[in-house]
Amino acid sequence: MLTVVFLDANVLAKAVTRTILMVGGMPSGFQPVWSVAAELEAAAHMRPRAISPTLLRERLGLQLTPPGDRPERFAATRGSDRQILADAAAAHASFLITEDVDDYAPEDLARVGMSAVNPDVFLAERLTRAAYTTVINLFVERQVNPPTTPANFHAAIARQHPRLFAAQADLYDIEPAHSAHPEPAVVFRGTRCLRCEKIVTDPATLIEGLCSACI
Repeated sequence: MLTVVFLDANVLAKAVTRTILMVGGMPSGFQPVWSVAAELEAAAHMRPRAISPTLLRERLGLQLTPPGDRPERFAATRGSDRQILADAAAAHASFLITEDVDDYAPEDLARVGMSAVNPDVFLAERLTRAAYTTVINLFVERQVNPPTTPANFHAAIARQHPRLFAAQADLYDIEPAHSAHPEPAVVFRGTRCLRCEKIVTDPATLIEGLCSACI
């Protein structure tokens, strides 16, 4: 059974990140989903020529997940993030993939048995070697101007996803490109282990998302 992961708007707005998650998801045992609220917010923050998540979803024949009810019950989470969390809960997601993990309150995540996790951290842990290779080859096939090689695209991945590059570093003999931005201070929050998906009673026992049995 595939693990459901909900994509926040800031993940949907990044073409490379969402493609890695969507193409590599099913072979790696997880299924990315999102709602109309996440899609509309993502579309509003994308570059003018970028392919919108709406068009991508329609091309792939994917369905939006239903909106979640009573977002106000997530009182410790602020603003529109309450609706995103409600939508993720309605989709029965185990993980909320977001670049702004600290936007979601620990107690609200615990209420629905969900963990929020940075996409780079999630992909480094959950994307399989075979799925990563498939994704790299897909990008190389599509990038014709200028053309690139699998090794060079692998190196470029490190700009946005240094942990994913490190997890797959031995695939190609090449140095990583420098990361474009420093890693956020908070990259994981919640009670569900990133690897085994067990829910723990004490979130402090999770080290970078892993329970004591998985470290």
